[in-house]
Amino acid sequence: VIMVTAYDQDVASQMAVGVDIKAFLTKPVTTSNLFDAIMVAMGREMVSETRSTSRQHEAGIALTKLRGAKVLLVEDNEINQELAVDLLTSNGLIVEVANNGQEALDKLSQSSFDGVLMDCQMPVLDGYEATRQLRKMPQFKDLPILAMTANAMAGDREKVLQAGMNDHIAKPISVEEMFGKMALWITPSSPISAIEEQRTEDVDIPELEGINTVAGLARTQGNGKLYLKLLKKVYRSQKNFIEEFKAAQETSDWPLAERLAHTLKGVAGNIGAERLSACCATLEVQ
Repeated sequence: VIMVTAYDQDVASQMAVGVDIKAFLTKPVTTSNLFDAIMVAMGREMVSETRSTSRQHEAGIALTKLRGAKVLLVEDNEINQELAVDLLTSNGLIVEVANNGQEALDKLSQSSFDGVLMDCQMPVLDGYEATRQLRKMPQFKDLPILAMTANAMAGDREKVLQAGMNDHIAKPISVEEMFGKMALWITPSSPISAIEEQRTEDVDIPELEGINTVAGLARTQGNGKLYLKLLKKVYRSQKNFIEEFKAAQETSDWPLAERLAHTLKGVAGNIGAERLSACCATLEVQ
């Protein structure tokens, strides 16, 4: 039996004392941690460790293929922008940012890109409609467009493909998955063979109640300085969430309430606030 839970694994383990649970799977669930939980439940932890090393090796190969690629990141959330831009640029990619689908159309009409990372839920023009419009233009019919969305159900992936996108990258971002899928579709028009390794100032991150800092640091490739910056931005941008959500409820502005829950779900997942992200996912569909 594998327990699927929004709690931190240590908390869930304490609550399940005396119950024959073989492994724990914490939300948000990803392909990778689902596989690892199954391996643990089957008594094959060594296979899981080997696979983790293999994933890192595959990510390295993917990055070698992607260096020099010019990518348009279409994302309306500042925190998600910061994380994605830092991960991409520090690994040798060139990035421009569009805050919504309409800005993406404007930037693509002015400059050429090797690929697009397209958020799906945005104001002004969402990623689905922006992609549909791009696919109607002959010059963009083969442009690699990869969806980035916190909705990772099978139906959401089908919706992404029907809109004309090539593939789907789930949020919160898994570095290995993101670079692996990008390498499948994106080919740099001006590749570079290597990049100068940048040293970042080491920052100690303390244990934080309700936050899986190990998962959060993994999403920043171990960059403590970036992770601390994201933590502070999440606090500043989301500290009034309860008041804003209640105000949307009181005025029956359900699209706003859904968007607020969706935003917090995404940024909470990125910093490793797993239970908060799972609660927001429930709130989003109420």
